[in-house]
Amino acid sequence: MNKQFYIESMHNNLHILFAMGVIQDEMYKCPLCMQSFSDDEVVKNLTEEDVPQASLGGKRIALTCRSCNSTCGHSIDVNLLNAIVGLEQRKFFPSTDRKVNLIHKGQRLGANLHIDADRQLFLEIDAKRNNPKVWDEYRENILKENALIDLQDVPLKRDERFISAALLKNAYLLLFARTGYTFLADSYYDDLRMQISNPKPYILPERLWTLQNISVADGIYLCRDNRLRGFFVVYTLSKVMQYRVCVFIPSPNVPYLAATYHLRNILACDRIRVEIMPSYFDFLNDRNAIARLRKWCYGWDKF
Repeated sequence: MNKQFYIESMHNNLHILFAMGVIQDEMYKCPLCMQSFSDDEVVKNLTEEDVPQASLGGKRIALTCRSCNSTCGHSIDVNLLNAIVGLEQRKFFPSTDRKVNLIHKGQRLGANLHIDADRQLFLEIDAKRNNPKVWDEYRENILKENALIDLQDVPLKRDERFISAALLKNAYLLLFARTGYTFLADSYYDDLRMQISNPKPYILPERLWTLQNISVADGIYLCRDNRLRGFFVVYTLSKVMQYRVCVFIPSPNVPYLAATYHLRNILACDRIRVEIMPSYFDFLNDRNAIARLRKWCYGWDKF
């Protein structure tokens, strides 16, 4: 990520929007919490955000405040990572490791399970990390040839609400990196930002995303159906396998509840007509492109 180029582009975007009377000041705002920062604070206090998170194949594309970066990393992002790790653990992919518990007659012993390239399983037990009495019992009486022992994965923290917030956050920041504050500064998106920062309550209706039947390449798509006037953000999460994600972010004219209703019906029985957001438009630095996108978001014209 070219941090200086990014900062200059966002400042240009803010300057144009301020001149158009869309926003009240030109200070950089964290896209997740909308807290304002001076030029000096942007350089010193804002951090580069990987989208998606680096552990799932993402790259740095945006600047967020330290608080949002830290909070998202320790709450919602870890839930998304754990959800995918949990899926892949059940497939026993070769050349992978994971923490497990051995359980026999109520006795629990921690271990590391290694699956080699030939899918052979090896247990590595660190005696120093286990209760000495339990380890002695396993070593002397339980870990015998042909013994039957329950093997359980160490539980991973994963909550559906936090996973959903992480998927929304990725799409929102991908859209922000492309369009800046052009329309995302609208208070309409406060609920979306609040849902990301506070996943537990149902601030937005469920659900604005899907992992199924995604037949287009990664990118940002404009919907041609006015009932769903907004943006379909398609991206990939990568671990051992790849997982395609499609998130719908409505334009300010479309109520979230209506968007969810129409999205659910369309996904259930039909395809939807979309067009890729043109790559030749610069929605950060070009006043005409910014005005054109705002007209599309707030009106019913074709792009």
